[in-house]
Amino acid sequence: LDAGIGNNKNLKFNPVISQLTALHSFYSLNQINQIFISHAHMDHVGYLFDLMSESTQSGVYMTDITKSLMELQLYERIFLGQSRQNERKRLTAQSHMDRITTISYLKPINFGDYHVTFYPAGHIPGAMMMLFEYKDRTILYTGDYSIDNSPLVSGCVIPRDKKIDTIIMCGLHAKHPNYRNKSDKIFSEAEQIYEEVLRYGKSIQCSAVQLSKGIEFLKILNDNNKYNIPVFVDNNIMQIVRKMEQNGIRILDINNKQMLDEPPLYPHIFLTTSGRMNPYYYSKRIDVNFTLHEDFMQMKQFIKSINPRHVVLVHCAKSHSPDDITIEQELLFDGDCRTQFTFAEEQEIYKL
Repeated sequence: LDAGIGNNKNLKFNPVISQLTALHSFYSLNQINQIFISHAHMDHVGYLFDLMSESTQSGVYMTDITKSLMELQLYERIFLGQSRQNERKRLTAQSHMDRITTISYLKPINFGDYHVTFYPAGHIPGAMMMLFEYKDRTILYTGDYSIDNSPLVSGCVIPRDKKIDTIIMCGLHAKHPNYRNKSDKIFSEAEQIYEEVLRYGKSIQCSAVQLSKGIEFLKILNDNNKYNIPVFVDNNIMQIVRKMEQNGIRILDINNKQMLDEPPLYPHIFLTTSGRMNPYYYSKRIDVNFTLHEDFMQMKQFIKSINPRHVVLVHCAKSHSPDDITIEQELLFDGDCRTQFTFAEEQEIYKL
């Protein structure tokens, strides 16, 4: 379930896949039969090509939009324009893309001993939750999900017609009782960018840390563009936006253009996934890095709506304060909640 890379103070790290060999009767990654990718953020998909190289017998499953986003992030951005000596790596990457099977929401797939149904997860376009049914047991893997609507997509579809035994879910803010999504400054920052362009007549470059973030921020910019200020985007963003619009996800508006050669001299905003900046044209660079993860109360609402027997929380950040309670402590006082919690530790093996 997912294959991402991490980033800590600009130091990238991979999953410790070798830890799986601690499992009984597990000797090789070629024993993996299926890989499921929830969505196209790099902390969920960035390690996929490496895993596929080691797990040559596995099928790989994701939505069509996730595949499109991943293709630009892992394939074209890595290999496009590089020297011919990397042709072998490029062809390997293309063969990985050809192995991917795209799935449809709410249509079960039978894998013999178990079957899987895929549910819209919200968060970003193409994101999916996966419901695994094995004999009389059910396990829901959420990836990153959103109850409420996000800039590009509606909230998740919760499988209310199923009795869920176990949820494996993102617990990023499970130890942050005071964190609220509305405290994110990204929406007010978009308004401040426009105000600065208007007030000083300067151009601003917005650099997104990854492609999917750039697309989300473009939608936020367009939704707040009251003054018809030109917003230019680079080629990578424009390519994936056009693919999304072919799938019925409207992002572009009349003020958007693709940046071609030299930027125009009149005041504008340039949104790019490149960190390079030309100070001749741009008075300021803003790094676009934000989170749309569920907050503490939304997580509580999600768990209560399903009321599973067991929740395994992954991707948990540390408490902000020693006095902070966890989502487990919060729900201990809820008489209707039957859920037991496991806060999964890195590199530990758990039996479901």
